[in-house]
Amino acid sequence: MSMHGLSASAALATELEMLERALHTAEVRADRQRLEALLDDDFSEIDRSGRCYTRTQMLRHLPAEGVQVDIEAKGFVVALLAPDLAQVRYRSRYRHAGQADAWAERSSLWRRQGSRWRLCFHQATPAP
Repeated sequence: MSMHGLSASAALATELEMLERALHTAEVRADRQRLEALLDDDFSEIDRSGRCYTRTQMLRHLPAEGVQVDIEAKGFVVALLAPDLAQVRYRSRYRHAGQADAWAERSSLWRRQGSRWRLCFHQATPAP
């Protein structure tokens, strides 16, 4: 076992990458019901500028973004930290009108509740 926890099974890694990528889509970001299902009740986020957001703030902010969101993500690594807690790490950047922002390193914590996984914490850090 590494200090990053147990490596997740291929099926779990695929499932959590798909859930994370779903949160990058304009369709899910605009759908409050989907967001409420995906974001844990005590969800919080620290964005790449260091601002902190609560679940309530994100449920307001994401649908207001509209359909212009275009997120490129790569290098997904999933680690099982406990039987019902997993970390998803990857690198992403936003694209606006063909222009790409700088990359950010991202880390998400997903908690299993019954048969479904919900995002409980997300942090973005500018990539060096």
